[in-house]
Order: sequence, then structure tokens, then C-alpha cells
Amino acid sequence: MKKIALPLINNMLSPHFGNCTQFKIYYVENRAIVKEDLFPAPSHQPGSFPNWLVNKGISDIITGGIGLKAIEIFNKHKINVFVGVNIKDTKELVQDYIDGILETDGNLCNH
Repeated sequence: MKKIALPLINNMLSPHFGNCTQFKIYYVENRAIVKEDLFPAPSHQPGSFPNWLVNKGISDIITGGIGLKAIEIFNKHKINVFVGVNIKDTKELVQDYIDGILETDGNLCNH
């Protein structure tokens, strides 16, 4: 089962990973969304969001901008990071991921 996390602000995909207030996690099995959870983001300290998601067993991250340090933590744990995703309904983004049509532009933050 895949666990796909998206950082949210105001119930929409956050344009910057580190500024999110919640995380939506979708559980995908056999190319279908089987469950979803919403969690408040933990207190934001350097590395806190990535490590919290690692502990949740996340397999993939879909986000707007994200810093290189966060990506390094995810890469260390073999978590796929899809960066530079346009803001739209999170369920649509996950379905695009499932269908292999998720569009990214590689937008990284400069820290």
C-alpha cells in the first residue's frame, strides 16, 4: 500500500511545504484510493515535518515548493518527492499520480 502525503494550508495544497498547517494522507492500493486521513502539522522545527512523515510510513510526497534539506531526509528514507505541483484539489492530485499524469515543474525553495 502506498501512503501519499500532501501539505495543506486552508484545506488546499500548500505552495510551500514548511508553511503548511495540516497534512492529508491518502492510502492507495491497487491503483485506488482506499482511505484518507487529515492530521495537524507538528510544531515546525528544521526536519520536524519530514521526520514526522517518515514515522508515519509515507511512501510519496506531493508538494509545491520544498527545501533541499527536507528532500534529503526523504531521499535518505527512499520516499518519492513530487515538487512544483500546481494547487488544485488534493484528491485530484492523487488521482493524477495514480494515473501517471501528475505534472511537476521541479520548483524548489532556496533554503
